[in-house]
Amino acid sequence: MAIPQLRRGQQQNSQATTIPASMEGINVVTSLALQSPAECVYTYNLISQDLGMVVRKGFEEWANGWTGSVAKTAIPFEGHLDTHDKLFVANDQGIWDCTTEETTAPTQVLTWATVGGEAGYCSYQVFTNDGNDMFVLLCDRVNGCHVYTQTTNTWAAVSEGVGAGQVSGVDPALFDYVMVWKNRVWFVQKDSSNGWYLDIATLYGAATKFNFGSQFRQGGSLRMMYNWSLDGGLGIDDLLVAVSAAGDIVVYQGTDPDNASTFSLTGSWFIGGVPKGNRFGVEFGGEVYILSVYGLLPISQLLNGSSTNDPNTYLTAKISPFIRQVMTEFREELGWQVVVHPEDAQLHIDTPQDTARANVSFVQYFGNQAWSMERGLDKSHTVNWRGKTYFTLGDRNSIVIKRGEKDSVWIDPVVDGPPAPIEWSILTSYQNMGEPARFKRCQYIRPQFITDALPSFSVAARYDFDIREEGAAPPLPVLQNGIWDITNWDASIWGGTLERVDNVSGARGMGRNIAIAMRGTSVSRTILVAFDVIADSGGWM
Repeated sequence: MAIPQLRRGQQQNSQATTIPASMEGINVVTSLALQSPAECVYTYNLISQDLGMVVRKGFEEWANGWTGSVAKTAIPFEGHLDTHDKLFVANDQGIWDCTTEETTAPTQVLTWATVGGEAGYCSYQVFTNDGNDMFVLLCDRVNGCHVYTQTTNTWAAVSEGVGAGQVSGVDPALFDYVMVWKNRVWFVQKDSSNGWYLDIATLYGAATKFNFGSQFRQGGSLRMMYNWSLDGGLGIDDLLVAVSAAGDIVVYQGTDPDNASTFSLTGSWFIGGVPKGNRFGVEFGGEVYILSVYGLLPISQLLNGSSTNDPNTYLTAKISPFIRQVMTEFREELGWQVVVHPEDAQLHIDTPQDTARANVSFVQYFGNQAWSMERGLDKSHTVNWRGKTYFTLGDRNSIVIKRGEKDSVWIDPVVDGPPAPIEWSILTSYQNMGEPARFKRCQYIRPQFITDALPSFSVAARYDFDIREEGAAPPLPVLQNGIWDITNWDASIWGGTLERVDNVSGARGMGRNIAIAMRGTSVSRTILVAFDVIADSGGWM
């Protein structure tokens, strides 16, 4: 096929345009030829927010040095007083106290009866009884039910029996999930369809079985349960949501599971297969979100009559191909998590770790509901504690805090190395600049940033739906003077020698549609606002 050329003698016209930051986020379900200028094909570590695309926060090591495997669970606890607050981690050896920042020797506060394997992968629930005593109920996949007591600052296993600190009717060593519904503790018996519940406001005593199996039309075991508080948990609209491993969702309404007249099935739906583990859902803002092979589903959509076959039913509609791809490869691996980062107004879908690829999380900003992606964070489990976000690492015995503008800020940089800049990448949507039939050649690209330290970046034009990622960025520059469109507003001293970022050219290639590919690194808070583009247009199609 002949390569199209600009018509001989055709006058070339230059036009300037500004491509805004991709604040509408990723869209991989709309044709590349029809995407909005404020959408993008992909973005890594540039998170869509209010002012533009913000480079994600970095992480600083909080505590490290326990023995055994990496931590599989972080367990936050906020007590009646600040002095009661605790941050624990669980690994395949037991539970460790990591409350104190920068401790190099966390204290082991519980040793598992059975160590190794999947020990340390836990579910937990804070519980307050009628006596205003606070506890953490924890169910380990291998070692069953344990309780942390605030007043004694101790952990203890829950055994089967009728005495103090015991549960009767079932062996608590079989529990691998715990939740609270209407002030009643519920457990999931692993590898079964059985839920077990206790009397109101108690955490020990007789357990009663509730078998969900007859409602699981696709089969599979009971995986987890959620409390869905449509009215804040004050009435009969407080619903019990149960999810099976095969992807059945059943919803119950009522007050007393012992009484059929006050407890009934509201509905059941099939949402497709769910990931391994019990962290693929989250309760937030009066909603329950469940992740399946089709995407992240708000349960309210089901009760409102939306179809699970409708892509728009899912919160992840614009990134559904990405979700399906990762699900296809890693659905049967532990490491999936849906979690909210309140301090950043973000919802995250974390995927399992894999040595063959850089770990990816899907991030939605609540302000505009746009999706972005994080890359390169080896997260094992993420929690919120004292208003901050913490996560355990999957490649070392550390728990870190989401803080600062650099990665790998270790407690001991002499041993572990210096901090690392945060690497980011973006490919904007393709635009024809108002002339769909004309060929264009990009002559000039100027990114506009808000930052106090110049990022390093390489940038280039992409033509006619080339989706290759831009190459690695050059080393970080040393910023001497303020640079127009690069420094904070009103932060530079006007006068002296000012430089303009106009040395980047996208003149390689030609096409009818243009996108901007950029890759860079940052060591300070950086916001991408827009791209100024000048392109020559010439011959017709």
